[in-house]
Amino acid sequence: MIRAWLADGGGARETTPEEALRGASAGGVAWIDFDCEDEAVARKTLEPLRIHPLVLEDMVMEVNRPKVDNYGDYLYVVMHSARWDEDRPTLREVDMVLGERFLVTYHDGSTRSIAAAHGVIALTAGPSHLLHFLLDVLVDHYLPIVDRIAEEIDELEERIFQDHGGEVHEKIIRLKRGMSALRRIVGPQRDTLLALTRDEFRTIPPEMRPYLRDVYDRLARVSDLLDSFRDESATLLDLHVSAASHRLNEVIKRLTVIATVGLPLTLITSYYGMNFNLAEYHWRTGWAYVLALLAGSAGVTWWYLKRKRWL
Repeated sequence: MIRAWLADGGGARETTPEEALRGASAGGVAWIDFDCEDEAVARKTLEPLRIHPLVLEDMVMEVNRPKVDNYGDYLYVVMHSARWDEDRPTLREVDMVLGERFLVTYHDGSTRSIAAAHGVIALTAGPSHLLHFLLDVLVDHYLPIVDRIAEEIDELEERIFQDHGGEVHEKIIRLKRGMSALRRIVGPQRDTLLALTRDEFRTIPPEMRPYLRDVYDRLARVSDLLDSFRDESATLLDLHVSAASHRLNEVIKRLTVIATVGLPLTLITSYYGMNFNLAEYHWRTGWAYVLALLAGSAGVTWWYLKRKRWL
């Protein structure tokens, strides 16, 4: 699907891609949005803009890392939107081509930043303002993700000493993998925004740089929080392993105490069972003597373990 908007003397309105491009060449501002279109359609639609073939090829392929390429008359910017689903992020590439009189966006499937821009067309002030709006909304959606990760880490910290199975361990591993996937995108995306704030690109007017720096500051905060969460999750995993080892040691200690208390009992009963027949020797109090000996040996063993503080 292709949607197009044109801003001219009559305001911003939705129109056809052909009319939007003609209006841009006549002094207006055009925004053309591609959703799940192939390269042939994009190449034919954008032919009047004379966009480099490599840009068109990269635009339709979701294999790009966040970046900004300067082609003089226009910029090619690649960013990623993110949504946190359970224990891992869902990332979607958003390609943008920014010129002095036009903005081209390409994505596979709906994204919240593009949908928000559809509802609030900030095109009359120029394509760079619309670019800022898209980046601003895109980065804003990263903030709830880091809040969700912080809540999950706090929850896992409380469950470590309560869970006796492997559920918490698996959840920590999945959380670490999700954060690693998110960090691999946020890091390059942070550098991309930094380049937009520092380099003197012709298509980005100087008055827009403070706004882009504000977006960069928020994404830098997200990146710093993800770095701290990585360390916390590693510590959390070590703590869970230590807690599991501690519980295992407690179980082994109890079993060892039981075996230690029962050892003299086994020795005494085995000795008398192999060498004495109490009925043959007419020893009427023999059973009482043996039972007292068993109880006494168990009691002495228990007292010795308590004195050594092994219980």
